[in-house]
Amino acid sequence: MDKIRQPAEDEGLRRKSTETVQLLQDVVRNARTGQDAVEHLMQKTEAGSMRDELIREKEDYAVTRRESERALVNAGGRAEPVGPLAKAGMWAGLEMETLADRSNAHIAEIVIQGATMGVIEMTKALNSYDGADAAARDLASRFVVQQNETIDRQKVFLT
Repeated sequence: MDKIRQPAEDEGLRRKSTETVQLLQDVVRNARTGQDAVEHLMQKTEAGSMRDELIREKEDYAVTRRESERALVNAGGRAEPVGPLAKAGMWAGLEMETLADRSNAHIAEIVIQGATMGVIEMTKALNSYDGADAAARDLASRFVVQQNETIDRQKVFLT
């Protein structure tokens, strides 16, 4: 005989599902933003070790974005598009930041600041959506580690 679910059990499952979707949406949004920013910064760099590092970071963001988008669909959600104002704001900010200084040290500062903002946002999301399922939390946690590794690799360019 099938077990009849109790209202409290249904509410708990709904909360877990909602928090899972919200957490994964945050991962997708942050990975997209990071990928877009790195692609823009790549246009400002010459060949060499900084460009190689940005290529690596772009691929890391792309892998996280694809993985989180798949998980989001599997959780019953869908990725929300990045609005044109948000994209324009990021583009304008990066243009202004690199207008006078395109040195590797300055590009590293920009990347470190962006990754640090990502770590903060993802840490807040992990703390806010503590009811999200383990797989989503693991993905978000691995993304935080990835961003911290980006920060560490960029430090060698600071002079």
